[in-house]
Amino acid sequence: MDSYRDNIYMITCAARTGSTMLVHLLRSHPEICSHDEIFSTGKIGGITGTYLIKRRADPEFIDRLSAERDRDPIKFLYKIALDLQGKKAACFKLKHDELILPEYKALRDEIVNDRDFRIIHLRRENLLRRYLSHYIANHVTHVTMAIHGQVIPEVPRVELNPQECQKDFEAIRSRELEFVELFAQHPSFSISYEEMVARDAEKIRALLDFMGVSPRELTTTTRRLGCDDLRQVIVNFEELRTYFAGSPYSKFFEQA
Repeated sequence: MDSYRDNIYMITCAARTGSTMLVHLLRSHPEICSHDEIFSTGKIGGITGTYLIKRRADPEFIDRLSAERDRDPIKFLYKIALDLQGKKAACFKLKHDELILPEYKALRDEIVNDRDFRIIHLRRENLLRRYLSHYIANHVTHVTMAIHGQVIPEVPRVELNPQECQKDFEAIRSRELEFVELFAQHPSFSISYEEMVARDAEKIRALLDFMGVSPRELTTTTRRLGCDDLRQVIVNFEELRTYFAGSPYSKFFEQA
């Protein structure tokens, strides 16, 4: 891209940090075109705006668009993902798990080298809750999100392996630092899942200011899937708390 633009954004984060919620919150703002995981493998999902209208009108449209993306993801990035569609800002999300894959290298390099991109770093402060959410979604319910009106599945109590928890905590923290460093030359903004859930007015206002749009209350129909009391969900909660006592991760159990 030859000309400077300050209205193109990418959300990046680990899985199970509330990225779908953030996408929907931003999508509720009339000045933001907010796509979900439109670069994930397979058919394009989570696309919004005029492209969603076309998808509903033509069952084959998304197949053609997916093929176009797969042929030339860089062209798709600028032509489709960053199409403002008459709005002030356009954004999409790419999770850390995808950005590290070899097949995403060209796309990753393009974004890194295009300093016009403004990066929204989303994180989850309580990594125990993130890991529990990830574990349940992948091994128990196989449900990743719910919207208003949908039934939230009941979750049986689970047992978590302390060593696997620690491995995950360390991997997530390392990956977060890796991508903060990778996009260090880009304008960036950091927000946490906890700040979103609490509807931290000051933080949301700062995010909208970063995106160059007007202040506004954001809404979403997505629903939380987790339980507030971790002791009710994790069978060996006390074992885990003892294992992590005195470590940098002990605070996750104080927030249970």
